[in-house]
Amino acid sequence: MNFGMLLLFAHAGSSLTEAELFQEECDVGVFAEEVGLDSVWAPEHHFDKPYCMSPDNLDVLMYIACKTERIKLGTGGVILPWHKDPMRVAERLNILDIISKGRVLLGFGRGLARIEYDTFGVKMDDSRGRFDEAAAIVMQGLDNGVVEEFHGKYFDQPRAPIFPKSERTWRDRIHTIAMSPPSTISAAEFGGTLMCFNYQYPLEQQAEQFETWRTRYREVHQSEPPAPVLLDFCYCHEDPEHADAHMRAYLGKFYNAMVDHYEFDGQHFGNTHEYSSYQDGADMLREVGREAAFDFFYSLQLKGSPEQIIETIKQRREAIGEYQQMVLMSFGGMDFSEVRASLKLLGDKVIPEFKAPALTTAG
Repeated sequence: MNFGMLLLFAHAGSSLTEAELFQEECDVGVFAEEVGLDSVWAPEHHFDKPYCMSPDNLDVLMYIACKTERIKLGTGGVILPWHKDPMRVAERLNILDIISKGRVLLGFGRGLARIEYDTFGVKMDDSRGRFDEAAAIVMQGLDNGVVEEFHGKYFDQPRAPIFPKSERTWRDRIHTIAMSPPSTISAAEFGGTLMCFNYQYPLEQQAEQFETWRTRYREVHQSEPPAPVLLDFCYCHEDPEHADAHMRAYLGKFYNAMVDHYEFDGQHFGNTHEYSSYQDGADMLREVGREAAFDFFYSLQLKGSPEQIIETIKQRREAIGEYQQMVLMSFGGMDFSEVRASLKLLGDKVIPEFKAPALTTAG
């Protein structure tokens, strides 16, 4: 079972300066290799300091690449509708892959926040069409080293060579973030690995989403899909009561920033093309209130002593099948010494439980 970590760069609740927090997050990404994680991921978000200060995840991953040797480097994800020149995305991904010696895991996303769409001057209604066209251009550049002439509804691209080209294939490294039914089907048809945040569905419904994706993946690609990725906020401590109290306090600070960023209690999703599935959740959040909604959100996350977290992961595997676990460890202004201690405990006592023992040879 693979374990990854998504950096968050969230300033909500933090007393650090923007520069101090950004540097600490990057260095925790480097520390992830030391404690035994398989991958570290950086998101792309703009214009909202409390929620996430990561406008260029490829720069973040380049920094980590130059300070590590083994750990995979994930774009979590590149939000393609916001990039007005997909060819440049392909160029920069190739450079990162060459410098890191083939360690890049390629994650794409469609984006969900109006503040980002509006500030970029991109219509949120056009997100699906822009994503599909941009993904085709990027993948053509990565696969072939050439972007052929393309005249679509959203992008007009002359033929362009991509130099330098990575020598490694990309098709087995694609990841797509999907949280809505349309995105889940699109991710299956596009191929690669599905990534989902664990923030809105009980385990049974999450299992249904994974099964929908697996079924469509098999239909389209005539092969077995890779294990999907589930992303959780996580806090690990030997004392379960300490873990519960600390995570609840810190995560509560971030939760409000997240709801504000995405307008999860807004009324606009129902009138936005291919985002209508989010409206039911927004209506429910307004009905129950943020406190009750946070309690449900908190109940879904990965937390507690190492033994409790191990048991939770085992229960999930029984319910949703084989999956890959990704964690978010830094949030709500948590001191980075505490972030590192939690992460190290996860690496020392949880991750080894889900790794095959090393083969030994008799002398």
